[in-house]
Amino acid sequence: MSKKANADSILIRNSTPEDLDEVFSLLQQLWPNRQLNKELFGKAFLNSFDIEGHIIRLACSGNEVIGLCALSLRNNLYAQGTLANIDELVIDEKYRGKGIGKLMLDDVTSIARDKNCPFLELESAFHREDAHRFYEKEGFEKTGYFLSKKLKQQ
Repeated sequence: MSKKANADSILIRNSTPEDLDEVFSLLQQLWPNRQLNKELFGKAFLNSFDIEGHIIRLACSGNEVIGLCALSLRNNLYAQGTLANIDELVIDEKYRGKGIGKLMLDDVTSIARDKNCPFLELESAFHREDAHRFYEKEGFEKTGYFLSKKLKQQ
């Protein structure tokens, strides 16, 4: 499909193990400064299909995977039930600005609502100001800091 794909021509579906290469390629765009180990990534990706509450949704234009949204659903005391968290959301750089990110966000929001989640949360790096504007436009609010502590080298 051409770079002219728009939200009306997109199919969103669940990922399958056969999508490994496309998912790896998209996440390299999300994390361009991080060296992903394809073998370790592949193991983690395949393992995700065995984890209850972990959903990877893909946006497809024809046979081409052009977007990804990974959603985790887990019990949470603050939420007093199931909390939905967007772990990753990335649209292929050739297709950004065409409404596909919003389409994917609407898709996982619907999943979270169907699971009676009171919140849909995500983390985003400080430097991703365009992403912050997008999320805020879609109703997300900055509510705190996300802190991380490295435990081992990857």
